[in-house]
Amino acid sequence: MNAPLRLAAAGAGLMLATVLAACGMPQAAPGTAPSGSPVIGTVSETPAPTPSVTAAPTPETKAFSFTTQELSLRYPKEWTVKTNTFPFGTVTAETAAFTDAAGEPVLAVSINSSTYDYAWPVQRTVIESGALPGLASGDWNPPMKYAFYVEEPQSTGGPGAVCTASVLQEVPSDGPGQLRGLPVEGPTPVPSPMPEDQSMPYFIGFELASEVEKCGSVAGAKAWWSSAEGRQFKAVLLSLTAS
Repeated sequence: MNAPLRLAAAGAGLMLATVLAACGMPQAAPGTAPSGSPVIGTVSETPAPTPSVTAAPTPETKAFSFTTQELSLRYPKEWTVKTNTFPFGTVTAETAAFTDAAGEPVLAVSINSSTYDYAWPVQRTVIESGALPGLASGDWNPPMKYAFYVEEPQSTGGPGAVCTASVLQEVPSDGPGQLRGLPVEGPTPVPSPMPEDQSMPYFIGFELASEVEKCGSVAGAKAWWSSAEGRQFKAVLLSLTAS
């Protein structure tokens, strides 16, 4: 069962919205990462070689560790993080809300909570998925993966295409479904405490800010995910480590 589907069965909270509101965070798209510099060719009697371009440098990052679980990640140094810990049913929830250099929300990572409490019919296209090596040693069965996908509403006058980056146990399928990777006939999530799930030691939520996830189309989603900005988010995903 994937993480969004687990939320459908177990329910999900409206906790992140409260965190962002409490922090006074507006909604806007994040900034971009710096690019590399060219290396100039050597002058000689023969024609100089074509100047080569170095690979884009890895942006400097900061480390962040949750306090309620042994989970950590790395994020761009220009971002800022604000945290909140609170009881949620029978578990303890913790959120880390990230903003960019301009103070605009870009991402939230959470333990045992999520804002995904709604669904509607969509056409889904998975752009990329893969393993999360830093979580391989944890007790998730099956192991956690990541997926980046875009979902286009199947009703006229509805919202535009939504991009979702998730940490989950099963990658959702391409084709008809419900928002956030839910199957066609899956139940709609409702806000409620998450009961214990024997397939995972705790739930990890990874949620793009509302303005960031408005990718417009499948082509727009692919272009953003391969951009310098999109690579920053993927790097955060791949840095998740349970130790």
